[in-house]
Amino acid sequence: MIEAIVYFVASPESGPHHRIYDNEDIQALGGVHAIEALLEKESYWFARLGEVRGQLGPCGVWFASAEFAKLPQPNKDTWRIGRRNPAFRASELDQYVFQAIFRAIERMLESWKCEQDGMVEAYALKELKIRPNRLLSFTRALCSVGMLHDIVEVCLIKYWYDPGWPGPTLPDDDLVIAEYCIRVPVQIRWSGDQKLVHVEVLPLASC
Repeated sequence: MIEAIVYFVASPESGPHHRIYDNEDIQALGGVHAIEALLEKESYWFARLGEVRGQLGPCGVWFASAEFAKLPQPNKDTWRIGRRNPAFRASELDQYVFQAIFRAIERMLESWKCEQDGMVEAYALKELKIRPNRLLSFTRALCSVGMLHDIVEVCLIKYWYDPGWPGPTLPDDDLVIAEYCIRVPVQIRWSGDQKLVHVEVLPLASC
């Protein structure tokens, strides 16, 4: 039995995925601190989920899907912001706005999920193309007028999975159907609740 540490990583290069590091990986990469510095460099956000146990097989270490299903969902205190996030080391408001746009698009993609011939076709957000100076213009407009409309470009991953598999199911390479980019209109405004900022995805026809 081999134990490994699991991180959830949201990366503009690979989309949402798990990174798995066993003891040999940790030693080879210089320890947990070095691994987390690498994850910070490559991600929008990342979070340590816990540990899984795997078996050594003829093709290397194998981890059952049920092991990942046992991992907890990261809470808000677990997430760490990465350098690919345009709000890295920016103001708290910048961080709120980028995260609110990201989550709004994720909710849109969740609504696109459908089942065909016993398999689920789903979508994951890979990249949200907003640079730091553009994000700053969003927050300044929000502070001055309280609401703004804009169009953001996003890159998506379309993938499939069997609904009978233990979750969560992420877009691994062998599940990917296609990748492409689209333009998404959004409305950003102050929220009347504790979320501070509300983002609504507008009909795509308005692009």
